[in-house]
Amino acid sequence: MSITHFPDLTELVHAPRAFSIKFPLGRTFGQPGRSDLQENIVRDMLDGLSTLSLEEVRKLPYRWKRD
Repeated sequence: MSITHFPDLTELVHAPRAFSIKFPLGRTFGQPGRSDLQENIVRDMLDGLSTLSLEEVRKLPYRWKRD
């Protein structure tokens, strides 16, 4: 299970299971202090262990909000 900023590349290398997220590099789990968002992302990943098929890359619904 992985999380990626580059879903096209992740599909090319045939990662076993992955989530893609549209956040800036280095901020994969969201803004500092946003523990609610960070927990949701981790929960989605844990749920994905049983719901994603092999070599599936699923987009997470979260979007980065500018300050």
